Amino acid sequence: MVNEMVEAVIFDMDGLMFDTERMFKRQFRKALDQNGLAQVPDTVIEAMIGCDSRRIALFEDRFPGIGDVMRRCQEERADYFFRFFPTPGSANKKGLRRLMGYLDQKQIPYAIASSSFRHHIERFCDYAGFAMHPKAVLSGKDGYRSKPEPDIFLAAANALGADPANCLVLEDSKNGILAAHRAKMQSIFIPDQIVPDDEMRKVLWHTCADLSQVIEYLENTGSVL
Repeated sequence: MVNEMVEAVIFDMDGLMFDTERMFKRQFRKALDQNGLAQVPDTVIEAMIGCDSRRIALFEDRFPGIGDVMRRCQEERADYFFRFFPTPGSANKKGLRRLMGYLDQKQIPYAIASSSFRHHIERFCDYAGFAMHPKAVLSGKDGYRSKPEPDIFLAAANALGADPANCLVLEDSKNGILAAHRAKMQSIFIPDQIVPDDEMRKVLWHTCADLSQVIEYLENTGSVL
């Protein structure tokens, strides 16, 4: 693929900015076991990472009650987050502060586009141990179709005033990478809980081991304005 100039960057949050997907797996596993759903395999838990209520409903026929357990976990998520990560910044994924500082320095605008509740996004970002300056914060709970649909990324591009083709999406999930492709955006996969399958590999642009390596990508592709 031919790289275009990057005018703006769009961050996913869970598993990309913060180590919340590892946290979620532990929280959800415990809640399932306590509510008579110990038979739910870890593969289903992984498939539900980042899902909104519309996609969660797809699992209800196989495991009745799983949706209610998920809703309770989402309601209790913030309290669990602060117990799981007892000090500010302890949830940060490697390179987060460095990359955001770089974007600020280069005056490259960025947005956060997450399936999480807006108040959770804001609370988690406030707990990062440094000041973030996103130009826009978008929550999937505000009516956007769930990833892999491109809606939330296209809305982020609009909020950033950038052409989708010149937006770089940072994601750790298959659905996020597919959504970036459908939005006709560039994408970088930062591995967290999943390994790319064939469908995902066909559409992603680049892979970095952590967020700090995104800086090298921007520099080497001549994408810095």
